[in-house]
Amino acid sequence: MQTLPVAPPAGGLGWANLGMDIVSVDRVRRLLVKYGEDFFQRMLTPGELADCHTSARLDVLSLCGRIAAKEAAFKTLRVRAVVLPWRDIVVRRSEGGWPLVELRGAAAGMAADSGIAGITVTISHDVDYAVAVAAPLLESAPPPVPVPPAPADPAAGPAPTLRNAPSTPRRDTMSEGLQLVKNWLLARHEELDDIASDLDLIENRLIDSLSFVEFVFLLEQHSGRAIQMETLEVDEIRTLDAIATHFFAAEVKA
Repeated sequence: MQTLPVAPPAGGLGWANLGMDIVSVDRVRRLLVKYGEDFFQRMLTPGELADCHTSARLDVLSLCGRIAAKEAAFKTLRVRAVVLPWRDIVVRRSEGGWPLVELRGAAAGMAADSGIAGITVTISHDVDYAVAVAAPLLESAPPPVPVPPAPADPAAGPAPTLRNAPSTPRRDTMSEGLQLVKNWLLARHEELDDIASDLDLIENRLIDSLSFVEFVFLLEQHSGRAIQMETLEVDEIRTLDAIATHFFAAEVKA
């Protein structure tokens, strides 16, 4: 699938699409306790994980910093409907100690489409959080790209809240695996009483970049399918209806 920037590269002196991300240390520690270090192999390369180790143990702050840096770098690419290619955005430690970003595979292709030659990133840690800011290094002549449709008119008013989101008629029954997925989402968002089958889980932030990896792990467990994040399409997990179609269709038909 071809990916295009949300907006064409502007180029010119002083222009940049900055990316920023913040990661909770407590949240990453919970994932580490629940799933173990192997869980993060879906997000980091072996070299990146090695950089996060001291002689005694895994440095959780360093781990959080790399997760934040990958998300910040991805945001500079300004692409839509694309899963963050975790292992194609590689954040390593330079000899001087500062982070360096290497783009591979899908991430390198997205950067080329956006007229980006590389990405520079800085990481800061505190006791409870890691923060990263990324900036693109532009090519001298960014390639032209199609201009997407104009955004919705702000005068039309704010988007409906989650509770009032439109819903299509629901099935009388829901597969057991899909119900477990829905229960997981509801447990993470206690402000919700229910999730409409056509609610956009991505746009409404029910699944963010960090929880996405755990979500894929959950889907593998309950669907019995191995999932390659590098080839997973966002639209396959955008709504509960889409998840049912792509991961639980056989179970529903049964």
